[in-house]
Amino acid sequence: MGDPYLIDNPCTKRVRAFKEALRQRGFEVVIMAPAIKGIEKDAEVTYCFTVPLRKKNVFYRLANGLSFAVSSVCSLRKAGKIDIVLTTTPPALISMAGWVMAKIKHARLVYDVRDIWPDVALEMGEFTENSIYYKIFRYIRDFMLRHADLVTAVSDGKVSRLKEYAPQKRIVKIPNGFDVRFLENQLNGELYQKIKGNGRFTCVYTGNLGLAQGLKQLLDIARRAKEEGLDADFLLYGSGAEEQELRAYVRELQLEHVFFGGRLSNQDIYTVLKAADISFVPLVNGNLKDSIPTKIYEALGIGCPVLLAAEGDAASVLKESELGIAVCPGRPEELWDAYLQLYRNRGQMERLKNYAAKLMEGKYSIQCSARMLAEELWGMWGE
Repeated sequence: MGDPYLIDNPCTKRVRAFKEALRQRGFEVVIMAPAIKGIEKDAEVTYCFTVPLRKKNVFYRLANGLSFAVSSVCSLRKAGKIDIVLTTTPPALISMAGWVMAKIKHARLVYDVRDIWPDVALEMGEFTENSIYYKIFRYIRDFMLRHADLVTAVSDGKVSRLKEYAPQKRIVKIPNGFDVRFLENQLNGELYQKIKGNGRFTCVYTGNLGLAQGLKQLLDIARRAKEEGLDADFLLYGSGAEEQELRAYVRELQLEHVFFGGRLSNQDIYTVLKAADISFVPLVNGNLKDSIPTKIYEALGIGCPVLLAAEGDAASVLKESELGIAVCPGRPEELWDAYLQLYRNRGQMERLKNYAAKLMEGKYSIQCSARMLAEELWGMWGE
C-alpha cells in the first residue's frame, strides 16, 4: 500500500517495480492505492476512498491521509489471505493502517522508508521540535520501528539514522533508483528541436516547484549568466507551491532566458533530458544529507550531466558517475563556479555520458533494488 498508483511519481515507479519483482519471485501481490478522480484505473489495484488533496495545507493533508488509511483497512476483505504487509512512507499516516492490516491478518509487517518523518520536515524548517505535528509524526515513526518485522530505507544515511532510533531492528537498504523502462520512451521531435535548435547552452529542471527544491539557487545562476553575457537558457518544467513566487522573481529580475514549461509527460521528460546540456538537481539546504532526489537517477541514466546542489548520499552517487558537479546548497559562488565549469567543459562531459548511463542501468536501477526486496521478503516468508 502506498501513494497514488498509475501516476509517474517516484513512489509509483518504486511500487510498480516491487510488484513485478515480487511476482517473478513467486508472490501474489495485492496493491491498495487511493482512488483519484481522472486517473485511469488498473484492474490489478484495489482503489480506496480518499478525500482529494485540493490544497496542500494541514487540513487537507490530514483528511487525505486519514481517509485513505481508514478506507484501506475497510477494504481488507477484498484482499483474501495475506502473509506480508508492506507499507511505504511518506505519507506517514498510511503506515499505521499497514500495522492494523498486519495485526488483523496475522501477517509480517515491512516498513519501507523513503523519507524519515518528522526528521525531513524538521530539516526543511517546516516545523519545530516543540510543535504538535513533530510529536505526532515522531510517535508514528517510533511506533512503526518497534512493530515492523523488517525496515527498509533508500539510502545509507537513512539506514544509519534509523539504526540510531532502533538499534536492535533489522534495517536493510533498498535504494530508489533508475527505472530502466524510462529508456523505452520515444523522443518528442518537436520538443527536442525547440530546445536544441537554437544552439544555446541549456540547463533544465524537471519536477516539483516546491519548498524542498531551493530553486531560487537556479534563478540566481540565470541572473549571473545574463550579467556575463552567456548564450544560455534555463528551462523549468513542473508545478508546485512556489511556482508563482518563482515567476514573480523572474519578472523582477527581467530574466528573459528563463522559461516555465508546465508539467510534462514521462515521454517529454525523457526528451527534455536528452536535449539538455545539464540538469539542475537541488535540495533546499545542506541538512538533507541522507536524501537522494530521484531525478538524479533519470538524468544520469539518460546521460545528462548534473549540477547538484546537495551533499551526502546524493553527492556520492554523482561522484561515482563522474557526470557532473556537486555543491553544498547555500553557497552561491561555488554553485556559479560549478555551472561555469560545466558550461565551458561540455565536450568533456560528452565523453562521460555512456559510462554514467551504464552505471545507472546496472548498479542503480530500481529493478535491481526490487529484486533485492523480493529476496528479503522470500526469506522472511519462508521462516
